[in-house]
Amino acid sequence: MKVQYGLGFDNGIISKKKERLMKKMSKQDSKKNDLEKLFDSQIATLKDRGVREQIVEILQNQKGQVVKKASEMTIGDGNIPFLPVIPRSFRSPYDLMAMVRNGSKVGYTHLNPTQISDVVDAPSKPYYIYDVEDGSSTLGKSPKNAEKILKQQKRSPLTVAGVMALTTHTDVLLRHYVWATGSRYESAVRVPSVYLDGGGRPELDWVGVDSSLDHWGSASCGSR
Repeated sequence: MKVQYGLGFDNGIISKKKERLMKKMSKQDSKKNDLEKLFDSQIATLKDRGVREQIVEILQNQKGQVVKKASEMTIGDGNIPFLPVIPRSFRSPYDLMAMVRNGSKVGYTHLNPTQISDVVDAPSKPYYIYDVEDGSSTLGKSPKNAEKILKQQKRSPLTVAGVMALTTHTDVLLRHYVWATGSRYESAVRVPSVYLDGGGRPELDWVGVDSSLDHWGSASCGSR
């Protein structure tokens, strides 16, 4: 009887372990499916906005590694698991801003692309950024102060290409405007930013690095 009781008890433990394992696997599969759907929807947006097939293909070919990396990460509450970024070396800010929409209104910029530079390291080919925060956490903070906060959090401010990706794939501009604190325009004291102009069109312009406005924030990512 003791032996039988022992076996039954062990089987019960094994059964519970199997149940927990099955639930864990089911949860992982569900997360992976959600990430794959997000990836596919972002690729569809790029195609819809007229991105060249060769660029789309570079991003599309990263699907396996992007989904795998995101599925193994802890994504912050409310953050976007990943976003595709097309660097300025592959598409000009004029083209990238034309992908940013507010309803039927198309984005634009008057900035000189040759005067934009990045102050953080970013890949030169189309790539993905992970665990993306849209700038809500730094609303009211100047780019200069936000830069210090993000450094303490071991996060990286988005470049202008990253911010244009964020505003292309989300409706963040309906909530607040975004500084590209990872870039500069013409000098070290000017930061590119994307906002809605007086007519509701998305515009890429610049602000002073010490500017502090309640309706603006510095978007960031956990990694590239």
